[in-house]
Amino acid sequence: MMRPLRTLMIVGFIVGGLLALAGFRASLPRILILHSGNEGSAWVRGVDLAFDRELEGSRRPIHVDRHYLRLDEPGTSPETVRIRVQDARRAIARSKPDILIAVDDEANELVGRDLADRPDLRLLYVSINQSPSRYGYGGRVSITGLAETLPLVAVRDAIEALRGPPPFTRGSEERRPLRVAALARDSSTGRAELEQVRQFAWAPLQLVGTAAVTDFANWKRVCESWSGKADVVLVLSYRGLPLEADSKKPVSGAELADWMERECQPVPIGMLSGYVTDGGGLSIAPSPQEYGKLAMGMALEWIGSDLTPKPPAARQVSHFDVALRAGLLGRRGLQLPPLYIEAARARHASFD
Repeated sequence: MMRPLRTLMIVGFIVGGLLALAGFRASLPRILILHSGNEGSAWVRGVDLAFDRELEGSRRPIHVDRHYLRLDEPGTSPETVRIRVQDARRAIARSKPDILIAVDDEANELVGRDLADRPDLRLLYVSINQSPSRYGYGGRVSITGLAETLPLVAVRDAIEALRGPPPFTRGSEERRPLRVAALARDSSTGRAELEQVRQFAWAPLQLVGTAAVTDFANWKRVCESWSGKADVVLVLSYRGLPLEADSKKPVSGAELADWMERECQPVPIGMLSGYVTDGGGLSIAPSPQEYGKLAMGMALEWIGSDLTPKPPAARQVSHFDVALRAGLLGRRGLQLPPLYIEAARARHASFD
């Protein structure tokens, strides 16, 4: 008689424990991270790594889900985009997050915009290249975040600091202004980045061209058209760029960087995290680790402010990372001051 009773008590204890655990998990604050890109891209990995580090340092139990729109993959037709946006909305409905962290312009344009009026959801945007009002976020007390400012001042200073053959020769007061062009994949992020480039005060440099392209073949044609017309080309967003029109196969980062360094006559400067890792010579790019750290810090502060749910103040972020391969610059007869080399070396991003 005692054995069945003991078994029943054990089963009851286990069931009670499981119910208590389920109740505890259900009561945890919930954060859903919505990425525009895919989980394998260098930018997304860097942001996620910083998210995880901030969460590990937090003592408050929090339930975190992630969803990836994967809009940086080639072959994302309008129908594919529609399906993936619907999947994201279902993920939000299932998760019922207290805070939605929407990363990059696409996630905010395609998903966040439609959630701006929801009073039950706090939305934290990350790394948008346009004004928050562009997405209907202006004046919303339940919305805050981090807008991205491309480090164009740092890029302009680095271009002026380059020394080598004309027109980069030091000491020529009569030399013409150095000419800058910029190239990006035709996407929400790429177009927004190009608009920042156009609005920037480049003097004493001269901006001579910008282009958003749909495939790598066109990318190469545009670069070749700038031979003799531009001295530097800024390499903006290119992840997921198809090899050819209507192709579902993307150009790899290594292939694009290799072509830029071998065949592009203007000096390429990457403004995308991972360009030098892909094989490029120099990049001055927004820092994914900094965006992830700041964004998750804001989310943790906000989710812990139940009594005073005013959001942390929105911020413009202009932090950047320097990475370089001095050998590739050397092939062009170019060099940078030691300060840039040390900045790259300090973050283990100086190669060769």
